[in-house]
Amino acid sequence: MTPTDALQAWLALEHEAVWLHPVIGARHRDLLPRARTAFETHRDTRDALLRRIEGLDAEPVSTALTYDVGSLASANRARRAARDLEARISAACLTLAGVTEGDVRAYAVKNLTRAALAELTWGAKPRAFPGLP
Repeated sequence: MTPTDALQAWLALEHEAVWLHPVIGARHRDLLPRARTAFETHRDTRDALLRRIEGLDAEPVSTALTYDVGSLASANRARRAARDLEARISAACLTLAGVTEGDVRAYAVKNLTRAALAELTWGAKPRAFPGLP
């Protein structure tokens, strides 16, 4: 996988996060503050990734019309969807860290840490190596 491919894979997940968190907040009032904070963080990360990819003269991957996140009917299911997405973002950041160096690697590691911590805020159990299966 090339660094650009890894950035694109991560961007696709950030698009999904920007879609998911407002849905969670709209459906579950008790999760609204957490969902709002997550939305803002993922929106800012998505925008930074868009600029980074455009700076490489690549066409950023676009958003999907919708995402298959399963049922969000209960707060537990909504938290699980958010946890799963953060785990996939951790994996994408880990992949990017493995195929890059320098500033891009540091950026990937910083965001791997952020995603792993976000996963915990949604109720995940701590793992020794976030991003690994």
